[in-house]
This record gives sequence, C-alpha cells and structure tokens, in this order.
Amino acid sequence: MDLKQAEAVIEGHENGDSVYEQEYIDALEVIKDYMAKQVSHWKTEALSARTALKYAQMYSRTSFQDWKKA
Repeated sequence: MDLKQAEAVIEGHENGDSVYEQEYIDALEVIKDYMAKQVSHWKTEALSARTALKYAQMYSRTSFQDWKKA
C-alpha cells in the first residue's frame, strides 16, 4: 500500500465508509512509517543547518581576527 492509498483508506474510515480493520491498521502503519522518515529527514536537515552555521561563525570570527591584525 502506498501513501495515497493509505490516506484514502483512513479518509474512508473517518467518513464512515466500510473499511476492513486490517486494511485500516495497515494504512496507519504506512502513515506512521512515512512520518518517521520525515522526522528523520528533518533531524538530518537541522543537523546540517547547525553544522553550516557553526562553520560560518568560525569562518567569520577567523576572518574578523585576520582583518583586525592587518
């Protein structure tokens, strides 16, 4: 089951449509896995941004100190 199918099953369940219990559980698992991947991706992006910021700050401090010495 892909993400679109999972969303359709969950929407159907919320709208009162007849949905097999196992199909609904499978759809929830698909959504859970997708969200876990998204959170992992966001954590990686945040770490990359923090690392880039750290290096930018180190570079700007070094550049400023070099400029003051000149």
